[in-house]
Amino acid sequence: MRAEELGIEIVRQGTGDKLAALEQIREELGLKPEQICYLGDDLPDLPAVRAVGLGVAVADACDELRRAAHYVTTAAGGSGAVRETVEMILKAQRRWDDVIQTYL
Repeated sequence: MRAEELGIEIVRQGTGDKLAALEQIREELGLKPEQICYLGDDLPDLPAVRAVGLGVAVADACDELRRAAHYVTTAAGGSGAVRETVEMILKAQRRWDDVIQTYL
C-alpha cells in the first residue's frame, strides 16, 4: 500500500531469490547494472548488492552486507535510510536543488 501511495509501480514481495527478481526488473526496464541502486539489510540481499552500480546497506544491516556495500547509511532500516540514499544520489547528480525548488 505504501508503494502505491508513493507512485511506485514495480514491487516484488516475498521473493526468495532477490538477485533473480532484480535481474527480471532490470531486463524489463532495459537498464544496465551500473544504473541501479539496491538497498538491503540482510544476507539474502548480498548477491543483489554486489550486482549493481550502487549497493547500499542500511545502518543496522548484517556485518557481511555492510562490508560488501558501496555505501552504508547512517539511518537504520525503516528510519530514513531510503530517504538518505535518494538524497545522496540526487546531490551527486546535482539535482537536489531542483527538488528543493519544487517546494518553495
